[in-house]
Amino acid sequence: MSLELKNVEKKVGIETHIHSANLKLEKNTINVLLGSTLAGKTTLMQIMAGLDKTTSGEVWVNGDNVTGREEQKRNR
Repeated sequence: MSLELKNVEKKVGIETHIHSANLKLEKNTINVLLGSTLAGKTTLMQIMAGLDKTTSGEVWVNGDNVTGREEQKRNR
């Protein structure tokens, strides 16, 4: 499975939780997400899992744009 984030942003009110993130995760690789407290790691993981929606940007899974699609409705 491949996962790609393209210019993903997440804002809550006037606060920016994720600012223009680009990320590509490929099949058969090991990836680590590091950051300080309140850096947005959990928010980013929730967006990747389909548990949270982006303010802008796109989420691609296996070449399919799943932006805004609920986790249950994503084809795996």
